[in-house]
Amino acid sequence: MNPEIAEKLNNQISLEFNTAFLFLSLSVRLKDYGMRGAGGWMRTLYHNACDHSLRILDYLTMRHIPVVMPSISPVDYTWDSPSDLFRLAHSHATIVSDAIHRLIVLCRRESDFSTERILLPRIHSQLRLESRLADMLCVLLRCGHDASAIFLFDNSFRN
Repeated sequence: MNPEIAEKLNNQISLEFNTAFLFLSLSVRLKDYGMRGAGGWMRTLYHNACDHSLRILDYLTMRHIPVVMPSISPVDYTWDSPSDLFRLAHSHATIVSDAIHRLIVLCRRESDFSTERILLPRIHSQLRLESRLADMLCVLLRCGHDASAIFLFDNSFRN
């Protein structure tokens, strides 16, 4: 495997784990705010991001490429409303999407089709998440500080 691709995959593992930690933090904040439905959904996103990291990690291990275990960055943010949290989640999802796109372009340039094939399903799920977060952010912005509208929004997450 091209050393640059290996390095970028290790960076992606770190980015995915940091994303997972962000989603877990947002889950706690939303639940503290009384939004148990949205908080539970963010916790699901935490698990999904961990799974994505582990898939890349397993792929590197299978290829006998050294894995650099990431350190988790502290989550630092301020918020006045749930829309601030969803804006942060969407912004971070965009960063992850861009990183995966750059990795795919690098794989194509280096003719590393097996790694590209591992990343393609990830970019599709990431773009769906990015779109869903954008839609939710639009709804929350319409809700403003209306408690009943926020309650209805949160209730839409419950099964």
